[in-house]
Amino acid sequence: MNLRRWLPPFAILLSISCAGTTPPPATAPPSPRASERQIDGEAFRRDLEEAYTEIVAREGKPVGAPQVDLEAVASMPIPDHRTIHGALNYFSTALRDKIQTSLLRSAQYRRMIDKALTEQRLPKALAYLPVIESAYIPTLTSRVGAHGIWQFMPETAREYGLRVDWWVDERADPERSTRAAAAYLKDLYRQFEDWPLALAAYNCGPGRVRRALDRTGATTFWELLELTAVPKETRGYVPTFYATLLIAGDPATYGFRLDEPQPGDHREVIIGGPVSLEYLAEAAGLSEKELRDLNPALYRGLVPPGRATLKVPSAAAALVAEIAATAGQEDSKIAVAAFTVRKGDTIPRLAKKLGTRPETIRAMNGLGENESLRAGRSIYLPVHSRRLGSLLRHAEDTKIFYTVRKGDTLYSIAKSNNLTVGDLRELNDLSKNAVLKPGQKLRVSPPRGLAAGSM
Repeated sequence: MNLRRWLPPFAILLSISCAGTTPPPATAPPSPRASERQIDGEAFRRDLEEAYTEIVAREGKPVGAPQVDLEAVASMPIPDHRTIHGALNYFSTALRDKIQTSLLRSAQYRRMIDKALTEQRLPKALAYLPVIESAYIPTLTSRVGAHGIWQFMPETAREYGLRVDWWVDERADPERSTRAAAAYLKDLYRQFEDWPLALAAYNCGPGRVRRALDRTGATTFWELLELTAVPKETRGYVPTFYATLLIAGDPATYGFRLDEPQPGDHREVIIGGPVSLEYLAEAAGLSEKELRDLNPALYRGLVPPGRATLKVPSAAAALVAEIAATAGQEDSKIAVAAFTVRKGDTIPRLAKKLGTRPETIRAMNGLGENESLRAGRSIYLPVHSRRLGSLLRHAEDTKIFYTVRKGDTLYSIAKSNNLTVGDLRELNDLSKNAVLKPGQKLRVSPPRGLAAGSM
């Protein structure tokens, strides 16, 4: 790095004053143009004296040098390969703004990530892997379903202890997913004993990398790259990580900057669910968005049933803990109700009565596809508790479906059920050219419950 470019103005002046002077030439110098400013010797001397004062005043203070992460760079050897240089050039030009944004976002997570990596005795260089995975966006989902700052697939996430279900997706929890990612990366390194290969396996799966090595006889990732033996994305993934690491070690040279890692200003509160973040925010005088941002794993805006840990702003922790004691009983905003199964209740019947899908009820309660309900069992349903009773009564007292008979028309069916033809078409997703057939079942009662994705 050219350190001179970072010298403050007064230091540059000093470097000029301390340099040797050359005697003036024998011939007189040309007259300066009118646009050129004459140097005021006295003013220049005063600037130097002020510079001396500044230096003495600041001699005990740290120099405001640009932020770099030499520790991360030193923790992992960086190969010298043309693809890395190509990625570095691309990052510094076409993708500069996006990479810069990602690097700046890293500041709020690097301390936490460094701690997890240290616990697993892993290189701190890996703290920059999310730059190319997710730009440190906890809620990012890829086109294939990978999610969170470490872009876990559901199966791998569950294998490493993350909860992924209807209520919670801990792939979006930065701290929990980071601990899982560190454990996964450690396992990959144990398997391949080489970081480029381990990183390739993180991207496309260890089985695919192992098969490529066995099939080609290669021993390094770079050989696999040259042989195009791994997917195109993986061939680009590993070089871009090393390019990111080079930038982190000397951002200014490549036209980037890093921010100082920031500590999070939040505390954890134990709370019993289910309860909505909307209710907690309103009761505590907080922003619901702030609570959601602190708890991205609660993607439905709900604390799940049972005891759960909720991150809240430090200043509001005591108040939220106090509110949490009665939140479940007083939360009128939560669209989830506890229900005791009665004799004869089945998941399809309950779903039909509430206007939701059987899969939603199964997912909410962790029920298998063929698992049946037992009378007396307590389950959760996707509906406001104050509406549950009336919806069930309405379902029992009202005809839900009508079986088409010979001679029926959309108009006659709609009229006999107090609907418009448009309502009937919408309820049954019928086109304008739809032809009714005897025996066909049509819904004639609008669903009043909540759909699976409405929360």
